[in-house]
Amino acid sequence: MHHAIELRHLRHFVALAEELHFGRAAKRCNISQPPFSVSIQQLEQALGFPLVERSSPVSITAAGEAFYHEAEKVLAQTTHAAEIATRVNNGMQGMLKVGFMASMLPRGLTGAVQLFEAEYPQVDLQLVELSTAEQIIALQRKQIQYGFVHTGALPDMMRSQPLLREKFVLCLPENHPHAGARKAVLADFSDEPFILFAREFSPTYYDQVISLCVEAGFHPHIRHEARHWLTVMLCVARGLGVTLIPFGLTKTRLQGLHFVDVGDSPIHSLVRGAWMDNNENDPILHLWRAVTARVWLDAPAEQETSGR
Repeated sequence: MHHAIELRHLRHFVALAEELHFGRAAKRCNISQPPFSVSIQQLEQALGFPLVERSSPVSITAAGEAFYHEAEKVLAQTTHAAEIATRVNNGMQGMLKVGFMASMLPRGLTGAVQLFEAEYPQVDLQLVELSTAEQIIALQRKQIQYGFVHTGALPDMMRSQPLLREKFVLCLPENHPHAGARKAVLADFSDEPFILFAREFSPTYYDQVISLCVEAGFHPHIRHEARHWLTVMLCVARGLGVTLIPFGLTKTRLQGLHFVDVGDSPIHSLVRGAWMDNNENDPILHLWRAVTARVWLDAPAEQETSGR
């Protein structure tokens, strides 16, 4: 008969155990005394033994005392479960895994994470470093819920939003003959060794740099390739060559580098936020997307680069 016990029975009994008076306990539960008394009787019938000594004053049996303490725990856990479910439904609690590339850290990602964690401290936000191709696969496998990608060629079941559009600038070692310049003509660097992001890890970036050089009238001599933009820039800082990088990476504050404006071009670095179409209504993802919009879409327009 234990399956006949309902939460209302527990609430009523807890009230009676604390008030030790049927009238006051019924009033506390916002019902009249007759149905309240029936509820206590139903609970005792379901258990098969009395919980209350109906004397004056009312007292609780030893079994009733034990049941009271356990009933309190059940009601508290039920309330806790409801609160957690409500917070998850409202996007206030849970987990969010975000794919990223290290190059996003100096371009606003650190600020976005700090802002999100400050506003939604009960959400467990985890960053997972992956390439664009790896992020697309991870999104499809539900290993991450959101990613920062450098391509517009996404699967049909995936949605995206442009977040960051940046021009490319020339990155030189600080001891380069042109390191004192603020502006330069890209064609003047046609004989320089170039360091590029490996095409297998980011075909979009690789092709964009090649296209910029071809647009300037030459095909770059590629001496070294790397998996990460920061590795590319460190190679430049060590004097191993030059490269073209998205403007936002000038904020990395790496020593030994100088950045030079090579003029405007229709070729830009475009970072998109991506997520699966069937995850569109996830409340936590919705909150994260709102933060990304504040950090990137509401940010000031791109400024001109300056040498360092």
